Amino acid sequence: MSVISNSFGIALLSIGILYTAYKLYGTFLARRVFGFNDQQTTPAEEVNDGMDFVPTRKEILFGHHFASIAGLGPILGPAIAVYWGWLPALIWVLAGCVLIGGVHDLAALLASIRHKARSIGDVTNEIIGPRARLLFLIIIFFLLALAMGVFAINMAELFNDLSPQAVVPTFSLIVIAMIIGVMVYRFRWRLLPVTILGVLLMFATTYLGLFLPVPLYRAFVTDPQVQQIITTTDDPDLPQVHGIRATRADKAARYFETRAEKDSAFKPLAENVATARLRSQSTWVYLLLAYALAASVLPVWLLLQPRDYINSFQLYIGLLLLVLGLAVWRPPINAPAIVSLETARQDDAPPVLPFIFITIACGAVSGFHNLVSSGTTARQLRRESDAQIIGYGAMLTEGLLAVLVILACVAGLSREEYTQQYSHWGGLGGRALGAFLTGSGNVVAQPFIALLGSASAETIITFCRNLIAVVVVSFAMTTLDSATRLLRYNVEEIARLARFKPLQNRYLSSFVAVLAIGYFALMRIDGKPAGLTLWQLFGTSNQLLAVLGLLVATVYLYKLGRPIIYTALPMLVMMVSVSWAMALKLVEFYSGWQKKGDVTNLSLLIVGTVLAIMSVWMIVEAVGAFTRARRNRLTGAAPQPAEALTTSEK
Repeated sequence: MSVISNSFGIALLSIGILYTAYKLYGTFLARRVFGFNDQQTTPAEEVNDGMDFVPTRKEILFGHHFASIAGLGPILGPAIAVYWGWLPALIWVLAGCVLIGGVHDLAALLASIRHKARSIGDVTNEIIGPRARLLFLIIIFFLLALAMGVFAINMAELFNDLSPQAVVPTFSLIVIAMIIGVMVYRFRWRLLPVTILGVLLMFATTYLGLFLPVPLYRAFVTDPQVQQIITTTDDPDLPQVHGIRATRADKAARYFETRAEKDSAFKPLAENVATARLRSQSTWVYLLLAYALAASVLPVWLLLQPRDYINSFQLYIGLLLLVLGLAVWRPPINAPAIVSLETARQDDAPPVLPFIFITIACGAVSGFHNLVSSGTTARQLRRESDAQIIGYGAMLTEGLLAVLVILACVAGLSREEYTQQYSHWGGLGGRALGAFLTGSGNVVAQPFIALLGSASAETIITFCRNLIAVVVVSFAMTTLDSATRLLRYNVEEIARLARFKPLQNRYLSSFVAVLAIGYFALMRIDGKPAGLTLWQLFGTSNQLLAVLGLLVATVYLYKLGRPIIYTALPMLVMMVSVSWAMALKLVEFYSGWQKKGDVTNLSLLIVGTVLAIMSVWMIVEAVGAFTRARRNRLTGAAPQPAEALTTSEK
């Protein structure tokens, strides 16, 4: 079997490419281009306040950083993008994370640690100018609040409608993380035994969650007849897991709706369940917002860092099991390498170019990463030499995750399953996540089936799919808590700029951050949550943030007299693709508004236009800063402030 039709061969080839890139290109970037230097004291060591600035071992910080940048992005994006064929998705992931994403993350980390670990938006003041800083901070505020509002909605749906079995392990991990944080930082226990204990507890609660599902919607069911049916009926249409009833809200709603179509007596019962489902989903959003508020103000060593560190082992083990499953099973690829443009056009799907650059963000390059690198990670970096493994290495590991997601969707599914999931573009976002859960569950199960025998295959596959669901939910949680903290930093930076001291308090700024997230999660436009209405802008806006991050890094490197081609060329590639995609989307919103006259398309058009104008304005500011730096260099004026220099340069 040739490599291009062998899923395991593609996995091995991708691992080889990513490892070689890390050893060669990553080392070159860290040492020759960015000049990381252990003689320079990092902000974590200099401030070390025990709250946000905590010098951290690279093993722990890698896990925290990786968990923060991963989330749902490198899973959902590649799972959608294989609609256009697995080959374009694979090429973009490998080329993107090596040449653009890893460079972007490493550059943001450099700019931040050389400016007292301030965010990339805030340091824009010194690198480009005060107007650019304000623009960048406003764009960051909008994107973080929008993205986390939608994440809160998605996670509420996961708990409510996809996997109530994930509730116990997800929230148990919070307690486990806090115990580990105290053990390591207060009692000074050795990291290895604490890690083993944490990982064992994490997987124990994952298994326990299968038998202790939390279908919260039942608490909001007020009709006694509905309660009786849910708790006593043996009807197989209500889902069960290992013989333990774990009714999901969406399945229960469909159960009663189907019967209401045949028997009008079921209509009030169906309405009661539908109302309970909506109330429980809103309750999950409120609970998640409360958790995000607490996580953003607690010391980073107590919850955020140990939670992400332990949680990262879920993904490490998941990656290992996926590769092992491909090695044992060797499934063929059951999807086309490239889907014809005509087929996509007839299906009313967007063109593969430029939208594959937008659809696959995390896993290739993502603007959100520069916020993590320059927000939480820069405040915990113990030595500058750790930047390569954390900034560049974590991005390449995320690229590997994206590769395995692609293979799970195109090889883990049978040809019939693939055709069913990817038969049409409309509504693909929800189906793509289901395709990944099914495909990855099939792949991960294979080594255990080979070991325990095919008689247990159904039970093993069910367990593996639920294990993957827990991993997905857990990583969505890590993104939510990290991003809320980042939004808190953003609010504080805007408050300092406006000289509004009350909002510089971490409790008040965290509350404002959570309010902003709650707005996009709970407020409605045309009957839909505001976040879901504006979500169409997130892909292009997120990649626009990556463009701006690379732009700031390029100007900064030029001021330092370092080579800029390694950031400037990726910036131009992303600028062209993002501008192209944004223009197409604005035309689409305008046409939709003209035809329908609806609030949704008008909102998208207005917000998208404002973002585009602000971004162009910032690019103009950057060009001005670049011109001034060039003039200073030609006239012999000092090209950069002393605080931006490394020890060796001083």
